[in-house]
Amino acid sequence: MRITLPLLLAASAVSPVSRLGAQDSRLPKVLFFANPMRSDNDVIRRPSPEVLSVAERYFADISKGVFDVTVTQDGAEVTREKLARYKAVVFFTAINPPDVDKEGLIEWVKNGGAFAGIHSTANTYQDFPLFGEMLGANFDRRPWRTKENPQTKVRIKVNDMNHPATRHLGDSFEIADDIYQFKNFDSGKVQLLLSLDPTSLDLTNSKMNRQDAHLPISWARSYHKGRVFYTALGDWEATWKDANYRTHLIKGVQWAMRETR
Repeated sequence: MRITLPLLLAASAVSPVSRLGAQDSRLPKVLFFANPMRSDNDVIRRPSPEVLSVAERYFADISKGVFDVTVTQDGAEVTREKLARYKAVVFFTAINPPDVDKEGLIEWVKNGGAFAGIHSTANTYQDFPLFGEMLGANFDRRPWRTKENPQTKVRIKVNDMNHPATRHLGDSFEIADDIYQFKNFDSGKVQLLLSLDPTSLDLTNSKMNRQDAHLPISWARSYHKGRVFYTALGDWEATWKDANYRTHLIKGVQWAMRETR
């Protein structure tokens, strides 16, 4: 079922698998797979199966004229055979979404596919090491989050001011979001784009991972013949409304597809 963007915004009603935007075969085809499972990521939780989540709506909006987007929360759309339709796959997932062909996904990226991960994607398939290896790290903890304060206001350092996903951001910026720390992060295997400014953090927090010396937030990397882009930001609607974040995400996906330099 194909739904044009004006109808989408008017009705917000979709089928489980929907192609969004104007029909333009010249645009690169992108699969946006969002599945919250049992996480607290309400930004990707649909109010009903037929109504897009916050992140799905915003991704469809910022993709207008850039991507030919298919949105799904059905893991059966991420298979070895179906991935051949797309130039890029964007995950906003958590825990263990069912029915995904994980081995097929890894092989697709190795053979030249473009993969982008948002926020809790780093907390996906923790028991499948190849996924974390491909992504570049695994979620470890969020030491600054409390029940009373689910958002943490931090300063973000721009480590690479020349990358397409970050060159518009200046040398630093402030944001309030759900802030992660990571494990299995190897700075020698990625291009670090954004990191936490430690001067903006409570470094006395006993829950911190002291081994996470780089405090990464976003990175890019080559993975065999493919490319991977990841950003830990995007857990709140306010972040998706931010023009700088929207550019950061779109340019990151385009970089992974080799559509921009």
